[in-house]
Amino acid sequence: MFGSQVLEVVIGVTLIYLVLSIGCSGIKEVIAAIFSLRANTLEKGVRNMLKNGPNDYTAKLFAHPLITGTAPEGQKPSYISARMFSAALFDIVAPADNAQPRTIQSLRAGVAQIPELKLRSTLLNMIDTSGTDVEAARLKVEHWFDDTMARVSGWYKRMAQKIIFVLGLLLCVAINADTLMIVRELWSDQALSSAMVALATKKVQSTSPADYLNREGSLEQVAGEIRGVNIPPIGWARDEHDIRALPNRFGAGALKVLGILLTSFAIVLGAPFWFDMLNNLINLRSSGNPPPVRGLETSSK
Repeated sequence: MFGSQVLEVVIGVTLIYLVLSIGCSGIKEVIAAIFSLRANTLEKGVRNMLKNGPNDYTAKLFAHPLITGTAPEGQKPSYISARMFSAALFDIVAPADNAQPRTIQSLRAGVAQIPELKLRSTLLNMIDTSGTDVEAARLKVEHWFDDTMARVSGWYKRMAQKIIFVLGLLLCVAINADTLMIVRELWSDQALSSAMVALATKKVQSTSPADYLNREGSLEQVAGEIRGVNIPPIGWARDEHDIRALPNRFGAGALKVLGILLTSFAIVLGAPFWFDMLNNLINLRSSGNPPPVRGLETSSK
């Protein structure tokens, strides 16, 4: 009984974490679209590769037809393939001659004219180690771009986590999503924890992970998800005797801050993490306890 009650409480808390994570992810996506965060981060990564010397190769690259064609008119691209990057860069540093195809010699001569020492040295090293094969040099540039984009993805992920944490903190304060309070309420109210488990089971069984997690782009869907768990564990109350009331003592206030911070940090883990966790917990609860071994029962008597 004790183990089952603990599991039900954990399932209820996980469901709330999941819904809040989806809410914050949805709002983050809206912010990212408004401020072009992906496109700006991509441009920052490319600029870090090409630098910004007397010739702004980053501006030239983003003005190249191969690159401008990947985004709506007047907007910066949020994604560039390695193949397009290398083709555009080669066109900039060593424009193709209609009379003859680009050779490793013409490519090297064009790169040698780059005033930026670091960029020139990097490209010359790739060219010199490619022999006479232009395609080999192109592949080295593509690998260089892919390696840089892996780091850029890390930049964006860390920035997104910071945004989600701030959004999560604001959301938790607004709706009083206090982990400690939620745990206490679910533990003391068996009917409530059972209702949360039923709701969690319904969501897991009726929705595939891809469909459920892809809802984060719509604010209406996000609001609907939050309203879907608008039950006693969360929200503020005016009655000072209600567990959801604003604390009037220092100790209770400190616990309130701690509980809200715990929820905020949990949200940063992301909706995919909490969906998988919820699914595993539901499966664990459904499997139940294994039957006792008859041999052990007999020997214990």
